[in-house]
Amino acid sequence: MLARRAEIVVNYNGKNVTKKINNYILSFDYTDNASGSADTVTIKLSDRGRTWIGSWIPVQGDYVTITIKISDWKKEGDNRKLNCGKFFLDDLTFSGPPSTASIGGISTPIVVDFNCTEKSKTWKKTTTKGILSEIAKKAGIKLYYSGENYSISELEQSAQTDMAFAFELCKKYNLAMKLYNSKLVVFDQTDYEKKKAKCKIDRSEMESWSAVKSLTKMYDGVQISYSDSKKNKTYKYKYKVSKGSRILKITEKAESLQDAEIKAKSKLLEYNRKCQTVAFKVMGDTKYIASCVVELTGLGKLSGNYYLDTVKHSKSPSSGYKCDITAHKVATVPGVKVASQPKAAKVKKTTKNTGRKYTTVSDDTLWGISSKLLGTGTNYTKIYNKNKSAIESAARKHGKSSSGNGHWLYPGTVLTIPG
Repeated sequence: MLARRAEIVVNYNGKNVTKKINNYILSFDYTDNASGSADTVTIKLSDRGRTWIGSWIPVQGDYVTITIKISDWKKEGDNRKLNCGKFFLDDLTFSGPPSTASIGGISTPIVVDFNCTEKSKTWKKTTTKGILSEIAKKAGIKLYYSGENYSISELEQSAQTDMAFAFELCKKYNLAMKLYNSKLVVFDQTDYEKKKAKCKIDRSEMESWSAVKSLTKMYDGVQISYSDSKKNKTYKYKYKVSKGSRILKITEKAESLQDAEIKAKSKLLEYNRKCQTVAFKVMGDTKYIASCVVELTGLGKLSGNYYLDTVKHSKSPSSGYKCDITAHKVATVPGVKVASQPKAAKVKKTTKNTGRKYTTVSDDTLWGISSKLLGTGTNYTKIYNKNKSAIESAARKHGKSSSGNGHWLYPGTVLTIPG
């Protein structure tokens, strides 16, 4: 069998310089984050001839694109690669003797104010996707968005960079945000955690490992207190996962019961994901990617499906190609009906052809109606699409240019509920 090989392919400002710098590379690190932080890359180079501190010294705006290639890895002919993406050089370190240069890159654009200028702004009558689209456009990067597009009537960005604000926004709505290859990638983390495990990793394959199981951090439910500025009242929404009594209590701004439910579940997931974590080192492989699910075996009752939070790919002459991984046990919150609203109108059943009729009342939301009548709030788009004409007509009668995809819902609107 041919000897396995791992190679780092480097393109500098669009030109392949792999052969030119290969003999200079002392070590390489690529940190792949699922969410919450930008990806980074660090290349440590020998600078015996003082080339990197001289004519080759990087300047602002320089960037690298990195690919990890493996050949004959698990068996002969097992050739794969991982495109690590595009990184703007932002951290240069020089030292000696012996003379070395360390070049660090980050996946965020650094020639704009995306991650350096604090801003204050009031976002009105928009959505999560709408906000992120505008932020991405200003940063000169593309947005790839999957998951629910939540309506937002008003939200404050207070003395925050666009990057910090975007990360915080996604966190509140259980959305993961990743900066990759000049793209802003946003997805529903719960959807990814439900996916089938990409591969198995047994304890025997780990060079080292550690695990933490925090019993006192696991919550059985969550209670959120939120204010209705229009009615000048404070409401509470409570949701339980199990029969236990450990309830996470939070206070959060919420626009509606729907919004409170989303934020409460997101916070509950945030805490429960920290309850069982692992960190381990294995032989490097391009199949290990942050945000994917793997099955860990050989760890007794700690075994199971884990979501990869960070994967650090490292390569050096002394250690070879390794991956340091941190992960958390998959934690999901099953769907639940939204708490019932007062004065709910009765549903009038008709034939299958015409569907069920529902007349909206004060404080109704499409999310709440969908939860009560279709079993889950996520089907609210089906109700909107079937009743778009009636909903938009009611919004115009109340002085709105549009309903904001059903965000503005008025009492007395007769809806047909999909079967």
